Amino acid sequence: MRQRVFASLNRQTPEAFRDENLTDFEADGTVSLVFEERGIVAVADLLKQHPVDGSLWLGLFIVDERLYGTGIATRLYEQLEHVYMRPFQTVFRLGVLPHNERARRFWERQGYVYEKGSVTARGDYVHVLKKVIS
Repeated sequence: MRQRVFASLNRQTPEAFRDENLTDFEADGTVSLVFEERGIVAVADLLKQHPVDGSLWLGLFIVDERLYGTGIATRLYEQLEHVYMRPFQTVFRLGVLPHNERARRFWERQGYVYEKGSVTARGDYVHVLKKVIS
């Protein structure tokens, strides 16, 4: 997948971003998904139960940047939530880089709200967003 924009936001080369996420996909305790339609269009990585807060964490949800603005991200996220998230948890969390306004707007449209600031294992400051299903 082409991810120059997000890799840049992460202060990484596209290759470093790819390699880091391949490692994450191989980690125990996560569910990694690839969405394909005439080639890979999106990838997602879920931690079904966080060891500290018990909620489901969406560690990664990336859509090929050539598809930005087409609505496919919303459709894929809705499918992801209904099939792979809601059957397991009612509280979802994810981290967004503070300067990634496009992602923040996307997640707010999906029903996520700001919960707190946090630091990732990699040392990056992120905004933690939370969604509660009632």
